[in-house]
Amino acid sequence: MVTGSMVDAAHKVVGAPIIAFIGCDGSGKSTLSVEVADILNKTRQTSLVYLGLGSGDIGRRIQQLPFIGPTIERILSRKAKKTRTPGENIPGVLTAFVVFLFSCKRFFAFKKLLRAHQNNIQIVTDRYPQAELAGCCDGPGLSAGRTQNPIIAWLVCIEKRLYQKMASVHPTVIIFLDVDLQTAAARKPDHHVDLLATKIEKTRMLRFDGAPIEKIDARQSYAAVKEQALAIIGKYTA
Repeated sequence: MVTGSMVDAAHKVVGAPIIAFIGCDGSGKSTLSVEVADILNKTRQTSLVYLGLGSGDIGRRIQQLPFIGPTIERILSRKAKKTRTPGENIPGVLTAFVVFLFSCKRFFAFKKLLRAHQNNIQIVTDRYPQAELAGCCDGPGLSAGRTQNPIIAWLVCIEKRLYQKMASVHPTVIIFLDVDLQTAAARKPDHHVDLLATKIEKTRMLRFDGAPIEKIDARQSYAAVKEQALAIIGKYTA
């Protein structure tokens, strides 16, 4: 639950800063968020919160299982992709429930963020949930697909409310690490190129309900990106 002492009428976070890093896979957000949190923690208590699902890493681990791994991963990926594709039918209650559980995992991580913030701890996040685009870019996993199943429809409704609650909390600043497809693919050779392209396109469309967004060209060297990120954080937290 978002408390009134934490968010003002314009949804702006009051109190300890929340700094969110977003971007396509290969933009460097995970590495950068870890180091930035460590740097900030030297002058003010800072907590790093991962707000991703982790489903991609799980899929790649399944794929590495002997003999049956690749087949299982293809089946799961196909069902997950269908669930997240606008206009497609969600393939069954079990698939919907798994997607819903991943969203619950993200919501519990977000609750951890809120508890830390209420204790005046500065927050750095790797990713940030949004309620604008379903099926991608840390948005709702079930709202893109279609269903006539009442159980799945109930899960869709609950999940949508969870994302609306999370998205209603505006970070102090969102740092968008923008990267092109060539760079992302070179840094993440184990990722599907078409999926990377979709993530890049969709991430550039996000507005996070008017929250402050600062864009950095993530094609630059890591040192240059880190320097710019720290300068942006200083501007918003001074």
